[in-house]
Amino acid sequence: MKWLFRIIGIVVVVIVLACALLCFMNEKGILKGPIAEWVTNVTNDVLHIFGATKEMVNDMCSSDNPVTDSINIP
Repeated sequence: MKWLFRIIGIVVVVIVLACALLCFMNEKGILKGPIAEWVTNVTNDVLHIFGATKEMVNDMCSSDNPVTDSINIP
């Protein structure tokens, strides 16, 4: 079982490093065409997810009843 978790960890690290490399190459202008557009779209989506999550947490922190308020929001 230990080897399974080790393999999963290695795969996760490789994926994270590949994503970081693609983002770095895209920022430097090395990537062109559809791959550059895809990396830009994924980067913008991830940044939007982080921003929306941070905004939600800040809204819940400033609320008196965070669970009730978050359920009643349409």
